[in-house]
Amino acid sequence: MRKTLHKWHGWAGIICMIPFLLICLTGSILVFKKEIDALLLPSIATLPATEQPRLPLTELTAKVNSQLPDYELGSWEIFPAGHDEADRIFVIKRGTDEWHKAHLNPYTGELLSRPTKTGHYLTDWLVEFHYTLMLNDLKYLPEHLGLIIGLILAMFLLFMGVSGLIMYRRFWARLFTLRWNQRLLAVFSDLHKMVGTFASPVLLVLAITGGYYNILIFYEEWLEHADGAGHHVMTERLYNTTLNIDELVADSQRRIEEFKPTYLLFPFEPELPLTVFGRAPTANPLLSNYGSVSNYDPQTGDYLSTYNLNEQGIGAKTLDSFRRLHFGTFGGLPIKIIWSIIGAMPLLLAITGSYVWWQRRKKRARRTP
Repeated sequence: MRKTLHKWHGWAGIICMIPFLLICLTGSILVFKKEIDALLLPSIATLPATEQPRLPLTELTAKVNSQLPDYELGSWEIFPAGHDEADRIFVIKRGTDEWHKAHLNPYTGELLSRPTKTGHYLTDWLVEFHYTLMLNDLKYLPEHLGLIIGLILAMFLLFMGVSGLIMYRRFWARLFTLRWNQRLLAVFSDLHKMVGTFASPVLLVLAITGGYYNILIFYEEWLEHADGAGHHVMTERLYNTTLNIDELVADSQRRIEEFKPTYLLFPFEPELPLTVFGRAPTANPLLSNYGSVSNYDPQTGDYLSTYNLNEQGIGAKTLDSFRRLHFGTFGGLPIKIIWSIIGAMPLLLAITGSYVWWQRRKKRARRTP
């Protein structure tokens, strides 16, 4: 069994190596997305320090609508006063179902960037590449091909990690052994086992969380379009412009004590509510900033429902933790550095594993009469 597993491990690594490395390396970079955006887009993605209060959300909504008459608000990532990042708004161009991204100064209501396709900026392009390999929008290819390949690669990473630990199940006996004075095959073999063992816990987490998000996208598409209908083309505003957005957000804070709103989702299809996402008070650093929600009627503003993550079971909290676990945003800069380094480790594993695989194939070929 171990011999067969070893063969599958080697062939899987060779077959999936290139696309897998591309996903791993882009993910390793994206751990520092916020920092890269601040460096490359200082006048767009970041805000100067100020003691000025944020404008009311209702006023900001009106300012966005007046500046973007050809677009409708789809969602809005909001930050607390004093935060150094600009608000990010996602808008849908009228007459289409295409989403665009813009940056907003919440202290003045000024748009810091015009709406651009969601993959326009470098890090946004890397996000799309990381999840889809940029295959989703290519003509003559099946829809969501990139997501399907991403899911396959997540399963591949899971298999590689588990199979490697099974084959090297007594890893603790020689974990720190590196035979530097031996030939290159022995050195690479030891290095491959040691790096794989150290990196496997994080790589397995990345495989599970990444695969989950690919499956989630498929599920949401099926849920919203099971009848075969396409995406809604935005022809008119789907919420009442007289709504007091600030009052809805304040109501969400009354529904969940110490609730911190972080994201507004406007109805982008008929029958959808206006939703306030946020973080319920918790000492768990793994829980995301979007785990709890309150829903409101987009025409009347009437309260519809609340989902408090703190009242849910371990399963819901585990799934919510996948966001921070995948990108290493739960422990500050040290965890980001660790996640970024381990995310690049498959490059070393690919080099050492390919060399060991090739040398052993050559050795078997010489033995074959």
